[in-house]
Amino acid sequence: MRCRLPLLLALLLAVAPLHAQTCRSPRTALVLSGGGAKGLAHIGVLRVLDSLGIRPDLIVGTSIGAVVGALYASGYSGRELDSLARVVPLATLFRSYQPLAPRSLGPLQPLVVWEQGDRRFALQSAAVVEAEVNAMVSAAMLRGNLVARGDFDSLPIPFRAVATDLAHRDAVVLSSGDLAQAVRASAGVPLLFAPERRDGRLLIDGGLSANIPVAVARRAGAERVIVSDATAHPVDTLTPDTPLLVADRLVDFLFQQHWDSLRPGDVLIRPAVEGYTSLNFARRTIERLLDLGVHAADSVLPRLPCPPSRSLGPPRPVPTRIAAVTTDSTVNSSERLALIRLLGLGVSDSVDQKLLLSRVRTLSTASEAYNSVWLTPSGGADSVVFHLVVHRAPRRVAGLGIAYDNELGGRAWAGLVDRRFLGLALEGSSAVFLGELRREISAGLRRNFQLGRQLLRPTATIRLATEKVRQFEPDGDELDAARTREAIGFLGAERALDPSWEVALGLEGHAWHEPQGDHSTAGVVGRITRVTRARGRVLQAELLWTGIYPRLAFEGQLLARMGVVRFTPRLRLGWGEHLPLQAGFPLGGDDGFPGLHLGERRGDREAMLGLMFSFPLKGPLLARIEMAGGRTAVGGSFFGSSGWDAGVRAGVGADTPVGPVRFEYGLATRGRGAFFVRLGRWF
Repeated sequence: MRCRLPLLLALLLAVAPLHAQTCRSPRTALVLSGGGAKGLAHIGVLRVLDSLGIRPDLIVGTSIGAVVGALYASGYSGRELDSLARVVPLATLFRSYQPLAPRSLGPLQPLVVWEQGDRRFALQSAAVVEAEVNAMVSAAMLRGNLVARGDFDSLPIPFRAVATDLAHRDAVVLSSGDLAQAVRASAGVPLLFAPERRDGRLLIDGGLSANIPVAVARRAGAERVIVSDATAHPVDTLTPDTPLLVADRLVDFLFQQHWDSLRPGDVLIRPAVEGYTSLNFARRTIERLLDLGVHAADSVLPRLPCPPSRSLGPPRPVPTRIAAVTTDSTVNSSERLALIRLLGLGVSDSVDQKLLLSRVRTLSTASEAYNSVWLTPSGGADSVVFHLVVHRAPRRVAGLGIAYDNELGGRAWAGLVDRRFLGLALEGSSAVFLGELRREISAGLRRNFQLGRQLLRPTATIRLATEKVRQFEPDGDELDAARTREAIGFLGAERALDPSWEVALGLEGHAWHEPQGDHSTAGVVGRITRVTRARGRVLQAELLWTGIYPRLAFEGQLLARMGVVRFTPRLRLGWGEHLPLQAGFPLGGDDGFPGLHLGERRGDREAMLGLMFSFPLKGPLLARIEMAGGRTAVGGSFFGSSGWDAGVRAGVGADTPVGPVRFEYGLATRGRGAFFVRLGRWF
């Protein structure tokens, strides 16, 4: 027995290395399907791969699979991608919006917007803001783009994105060039996104030609594939309430395709994504999809024989020096300089990744002139050459808005913006406002400018207006309106902080006529504004200090929900001294005060707090109730003890193709009452 034991140990030691040698891991590709939002389940699969130490030799992705796969190939871990998916506001990118007016026209919500394409004006699409999506993709891929510098095999894990040639419907495999552009082409859902032009071809979503690109992986040398399939069969019923719902069904259709059969040794992971739609990026949905991916992978991957565990080796160094910045021949010298400023590439000859990331992320905010600017980096060693590939937004944009109020009458506006005024990187704007009480014409010029590391927009505007200011007796009887005229000029700079916030600072000149005579003055003005697509202007604070009068104004509102009930608190504060008549503060502003006439209780002091809540009645109808308290005064203490009013207003409203419609009646203290009827978005 003692003699047999050493012999048995020797045999085991000899067989063990022999067995290890026979378990050769075949070249393994991770194949990630399309599927829209459902494809976020891929991230859960990646988390399990990381936990098991499985690292594929190649990643091939289509559509959302290309987005997730490119990030993973660039060096992001599954856990990092999980965290990003939970905090990035993806839901804000895929929802039905009202048409958008250019920012230089002000916080206006138009009824319609026309955009001048290559040949003519066409109505603006309102489903997805493409420039913001492109900027987000470019920012997300920046790290991988700088590492790859045009060669996707140079990423920590080699990567392929699959798109579709629109002309021939052939699958196009992208393995070089700009990483962000390749991903954007692969995920370009028709009708939601314009085709991506690359190397003379128009590319759209890869799901049309190879939604589960197993064949692409095999042609790239894969001996085994791990497939994560995040597609689901669409349901039979469809309620086409919005273009976005129709696009969602289209995405489901294009993802349903036959794909190559699996071979022995291949692995299929199918998260249970049935019941989820392709464009639903709500936070709770994302959390569930991530968990579904983990659950599906946990049931399959631990049994994978001879798992790939390739060593990454030393990563390709990230470039530190900018060798050159080039553009194509369609970009003139003025526009090239503007692009360099927009991207922060002219600050120094070194690569400032933090600054570049910030500029790429906010490109759509800083300039509305471009749908995308792809960096297309190339080079070797520690240097990089950026070749900027520019896809311009429509050069000219025109907007139109109309509204009606039972007290203020009808009002309309029309505006036009030229984003390359006189062929230069200069934005020109003009607008006209017509109404029974106020008429105005405005014009402006803007250009991007870099001051140190800060990107500003030097701005010059002028406004000419006439206004009949409503006047009332203390008991509410209306008097003859006071006629005024004014001219306001602004010279300063604007800066967009993000897609919704903007600040402005500069000099303002003001000349006006009122019944008391003619006046003129000049001073400094600072302004901060927040505008959202869904609700228009939700906050504005302005301080104007001139040689004759100071004026400080604040108005803001919030939106909260409790079940189906929406709560909207509203706060207005105003203070001034020796204000022009038309610059005074009417209690409640454009929405007025419950129970009082619009424009009543005007003064150079205002304090008002209101709370409006609404809930659905039937179909599009909403019940609305608003309660408010406030005061205005001329001179004296800001929060004096006299002159306070309280009121409540109730009625019904609805969102219609021409904007919101409201029918309400309000009661105020002192026995006052007034109807409030409005159609459209007031401005």
